[in-house]
Order: sequence, then C-alpha cells, then structure tokens
Amino acid sequence: MIKYYDDIFDKYWVDEAAWKLINGPWHATNVANRSTWPYKAQGSHRLLGDSFFPGPNRYHPELTEMFMRSFEPIMAKVKRKMKLKEIATNLQFKGMDGTDHQDGYENESSFILMLSNEIISCKGGEFISGKDKVKFKHGRVIEIKANQMHRALAFKKAHVPRMSVKYIGVNL
Repeated sequence: MIKYYDDIFDKYWVDEAAWKLINGPWHATNVANRSTWPYKAQGSHRLLGDSFFPGPNRYHPELTEMFMRSFEPIMAKVKRKMKLKEIATNLQFKGMDGTDHQDGYENESSFILMLSNEIISCKGGEFISGKDKVKFKHGRVIEIKANQMHRALAFKKAHVPRMSVKYIGVNL
C-alpha cells in the first residue's frame, strides 16, 4: 500500500532543496538491491545518487543538516515516532527508469520526497509499487514499507531531472 502527502513542506523549502541538489555533484554510487560482501558494491542497478545520513555528506554538509531536520515534520504528519536510519538521494533522466527493489526491512518505513527543479509539463516520473501508481508532484512525500518492492520512472522528456530524497525510519 502506498500513502502520500502533499502538504508537509513549504514550496520555498522544496524549491531550495531541489536547487541545491541539482547544482551539486552526483555520483553513480546508488546501488539498488545490494547483494555482495563485504562492501555491498553490486546489486540490480545503479542510479545517480548520494548518501546524506549517516553522514554528513562531504559534498553537501549543509544539505545533510537540512534533510535531517526535515524528518521531524514527516514524522509529525504521519503521527509516528521513528528513528532515522538513512537519507539518500536519486537523480534520473529520460531512459533511467528504476527497476523493482526494496529499501529496507519489515520494521522500517521509507518516505520518498519527489523533487524537480523544472516546471513539470511532461509525462512520466511516476512512483510504482505492484499495481499501485502515484503521479509525480514536486514536494510530494510517498510512504511505503521499506521492504515493499517499488520503482520510480524517469520523465519522458529528455534533460528533465527527476530527483528524490529517501528517508528510512525504523519503528520504535
């Protein structure tokens, strides 16, 4: 089951987060379904991305703090208390659709913040889990169980970035 929330963050805040992310460095180090030992460097696919927590992120220390603080309003919205385990980002362009993967374990939840630095007037960008599909909306937060298979589609128009910030919380 997918839940989503459109009213957690101010538009100015999500615009600022998108601006800072798109103007920073990106690395092809975001490996989904990590499966090798000991570094878990291989999995089902790679996306452009980075880790912010545990951190701090060496390229964006100010964004590490910004994203860590933003976990609190998410928890207030979902009316739960969770321990923050991870914050990571993804960046996709046309042709970089994600494949089904899990973010974590049964006792964890994933919260995915959708971002883009452009006005979205094109198709694509959906978040999919099984037969459930949620349209892309700048600033929308999606909630799923961390062990739930899911994927995100890139936009259908070339050169339009689709970014996401993934927060993993552990149930207390």
